[in-house]
Amino acid sequence: MNIELLAVVLAGFFVAYCNGANDVSKGIATLVGSGVTNYRRAILWGTFCTGLGGISGALLATAMIQTFGKGLLSEATTPAFSAALATIVGASAFVALATRTGMPVSTTHAIVGSVVGVAVLAYGVNGIRWSALVGKIALPLLLSPVLALVLTSVAIQLLRLVQRRYFPDADCACATLEFTPVAASVAMDGTASATLAVPSLGVKVAAQQECAADRTTFLGIGPHHLHWLTSGTTSFARGMNDAPKMVAIVLAAALLRGHSQIRTSAFVLVTLGMVAGSWLAGRRVTRVLAEKITPMGHWEGFLANAVTAMLVLPGAALGLPMSTTHVSSGSILGIGLQERAQVNWRTVREMLLAWLVTLPVAALLGIVVYCGLRAIHLQP
Repeated sequence: MNIELLAVVLAGFFVAYCNGANDVSKGIATLVGSGVTNYRRAILWGTFCTGLGGISGALLATAMIQTFGKGLLSEATTPAFSAALATIVGASAFVALATRTGMPVSTTHAIVGSVVGVAVLAYGVNGIRWSALVGKIALPLLLSPVLALVLTSVAIQLLRLVQRRYFPDADCACATLEFTPVAASVAMDGTASATLAVPSLGVKVAAQQECAADRTTFLGIGPHHLHWLTSGTTSFARGMNDAPKMVAIVLAAALLRGHSQIRTSAFVLVTLGMVAGSWLAGRRVTRVLAEKITPMGHWEGFLANAVTAMLVLPGAALGLPMSTTHVSSGSILGIGLQERAQVNWRTVREMLLAWLVTLPVAALLGIVVYCGLRAIHLQP
């Protein structure tokens, strides 16, 4: 392995590690915030599902690789290795700084900012396909958190309406098994008979305490069970959405040095980086989303994750780069807006500020790294 390929491998692992550390929180913060489980178990669950999503991205999110490969550069642009490497390092440096301060930021935004900053300096303003940048990246990134906020707010109102009208005290759905005695005649003259117990299955919707006290119930499903499911789905969607973006910029750098048969290896590298970052450094940002925005119950956390997964999964498959950070934060804020007095607006303002500075600061960091690489005479 030559020094340039080693640099690509290290940079690729680092950006994935930073992504895992910052983004694992997006699927599991509601588990902790609603009291379903503790940080350790939540992060383990999020790490596992993120890893599955990252590997699945190799099969299901190929359109994302095309978008973040050379899809943002104009046809006339000849990519440079130093620019590609600077893009990776600039994006990862910003996410690392944000994670250190506990701010949930978007790796997608950081990559876009770094790409734009480096590309403008290296290739000029005409080196970027601005129409693709706006249509395929900017619009999905900007609209998805607003849509998540609205959908979560509406979903919570509908849930409360249904609960009040049909199940005012219910928070559990259980399967029931009852045996009904049935008399059956067995003699020709009808004098002899037998009693048979005929089993029948049913569904009972009631309070968890009532279901637990009923001996005919089994296989109970409460909101915390559904919450685990949607949390895992969100983490899976996050892995499938984010891994191809990072793989794309790693492949772009490697291809410029003649390494073309490393796509599978790149996905393994990025997934391992995401898993390592999630497990080893995911608690800091998780704490902010779980504790410092708004209190939430089981149903609210379940709905926030369900909306996030519903938006991010199709986006990954269609090549529409949504920020899991913004979508999940929008969903959590949608919960808080139902109880305005309980929203920690100071944390919300800090998050919005972090989002606003992501693009320019990531662009600046990418430019600094690019200039540094050119200063040491790294060949284009």
